[in-house]
Amino acid sequence: MGRLFLLLILTVTAFAGDKFTIQDKLSMIIPNSVVISPNGDKVLFTIRKADFTESKWNTQVFILDVKTGVYSQFTQNGTSCTTPQFSPDQKWVTFLSSREGLNKESNKLEKGTTQLWATPLSGGESDNWTSLPNGVDEYIWAKDGSKIAILSDRYDEDEEDAKSKKLKVKRDEIVFPKTNPIKTLHVFDVNKKIIISSFDLDAGVSNIMFNSNGDKIIYQTNITGEYNDDQKQDIYEIDLTGKIRQITSDEGPETLPVFSINDKFIAYKTQTVPDIEFAESDLTIMNYLNGSKDNLTSDFDYSVNSFLWKNAETILFTVNEKTDIHLYEVNINSKAISKVSKGNVSISNLSISAKGHLSYKEEDSKTYGEIAVNGKRVSSFSEQLKSLPKYSQEVISYKSKDGKFDIEGILFKPENFNPKNKYPLISILHGGPYGNFRNTLNQSYAVELMTQEGYLVFAPNPRGSSGYSDKFGQANRYDLGGGDYEDIMSGIDFLIAEGFVDSNRMGVTGGSYGGYLTNWIISQNNRFKAAVSLFGIYSFLTDWSNSWQPEFEKMFFGYYYWEKPIDMNNLYINRSPAFYTQNIKTPTLILQGEKDQYTDISNSREMYQALKQIGTHVQFVVYPREGHGIRNEPNHYCDSVERAIEWFNKYLLSK
Repeated sequence: MGRLFLLLILTVTAFAGDKFTIQDKLSMIIPNSVVISPNGDKVLFTIRKADFTESKWNTQVFILDVKTGVYSQFTQNGTSCTTPQFSPDQKWVTFLSSREGLNKESNKLEKGTTQLWATPLSGGESDNWTSLPNGVDEYIWAKDGSKIAILSDRYDEDEEDAKSKKLKVKRDEIVFPKTNPIKTLHVFDVNKKIIISSFDLDAGVSNIMFNSNGDKIIYQTNITGEYNDDQKQDIYEIDLTGKIRQITSDEGPETLPVFSINDKFIAYKTQTVPDIEFAESDLTIMNYLNGSKDNLTSDFDYSVNSFLWKNAETILFTVNEKTDIHLYEVNINSKAISKVSKGNVSISNLSISAKGHLSYKEEDSKTYGEIAVNGKRVSSFSEQLKSLPKYSQEVISYKSKDGKFDIEGILFKPENFNPKNKYPLISILHGGPYGNFRNTLNQSYAVELMTQEGYLVFAPNPRGSSGYSDKFGQANRYDLGGGDYEDIMSGIDFLIAEGFVDSNRMGVTGGSYGGYLTNWIISQNNRFKAAVSLFGIYSFLTDWSNSWQPEFEKMFFGYYYWEKPIDMNNLYINRSPAFYTQNIKTPTLILQGEKDQYTDISNSREMYQALKQIGTHVQFVVYPREGHGIRNEPNHYCDSVERAIEWFNKYLLSK
């Protein structure tokens, strides 16, 4: 345990300042991409670190010995390395990286595109196994270890030459609709270290998977590759001669296909309602020989997240269950479902070895994330949490205003909380809407910094959140800004009634759908003294016209805006904060990524213009090169968090 202990001590020492900062939070060691070795004795995982000097993220692969818990860094290059996998014979560790490598065709060193790399598990130099012009999107080993399936954007030399010639004379016009690049499936021979065959597919291909024999590959595709067509995913199969066969053609998406161990079945995800992304996800199997299908979780009222085959008759799967993520298993013959995990826990990154050893990442309200194998934690990353500010958290429950639902939320309390005192409150609102807050220590919002300032932090899961029933998840269809808004306000009133909230010092913030709710709340009441709107929707007319997912509004409102009279009865208008601008008096900080494809910058720009015009105190910050979430560059993310805290302190703490 020596190296592990030393690394953690160095980490904790680095945080020894007067206050915990967002930089400290981003320096925490959190394992991801957990993969167990074929014989179950080792685990690969990645750690992403922030380089604040150059404002970039760097991800490297680490390896942990299951027996001792000792881990060490496996990839040493400064360029990020992701998606680690063991070879089936456990001789190689493969990963993706854009580090400089030798192009086998030109015999020149090149850098820039993501390629497949391999390093002997015993140690030694890494070798780039591919030199594809457009890089590698994803890859998967065949079970016998003889080949690897690789997915890449198609490369056409004539097309690239034509583009290059047009750019020289500034013929760089952009034509809509755009056509996404075709995906090419390559088969790589591991012994010869060459690509032995390539097949052009379509633009929407993802999640490739070999069968047990290694002579067929299944995948999902929506054909177009458009995000807006994500509800149109079907499953296809291709053999090594290039023959393609469509496996599913049902309404709605069929995703994440996986062959059973004996190739008799294909397991995949389906939905209870085909055309909305917030319907319950079910686990379905199809008999590979006769095409018959069976929904294994049709009577199980939670959405399936991830899954894998435990053996020929059992599938392990995770579900959002209220404020946790639990592990279940189902027998494909009896359809009997049983719970595997216990207590307050959130499980992700499922991986199973050839010998049946199960590994995963495990979080709870006391840890940021540990690696577990066969139900036992084998890592000790929680030692670093001694540097965190002291605060507590609990799940609270209250009745919705209309009496239809029991609503849950997480309440974070500052150190030395005394229920006899009154505290300023910040409500944080999740994205989605089909997202949720989990009862974990690590949150997407910097609750550590908020509680450190003396705030209570309230994180509600209003109707429309995942983790509850299918009815609950679909409850805000045709009603965005209705029942969900009331659920949030009922939670705040519930806390005020407890006696420890200062109702004159309350703030609200959220991103994406949470940004919409923030904008909506301050347009409906003036109870909050400060708001931070993160890349939210201001006008559904604007959002529909500029988002790369215009079907979002159709999913929730049931029609396109022009299909009904453009008046206050039209939901695109009736539920848009923009049409209640005159009511907004709350000082508002608007934070937006310049390149956001989900909630376009036009939303935030319109909101800033309107609030400025009516005299409401507003500030608008745009982050160049940032997409949805403002997390492409660490320093931008840090700035957004620091600005938000300063904004709340100014209006809620008079600092």
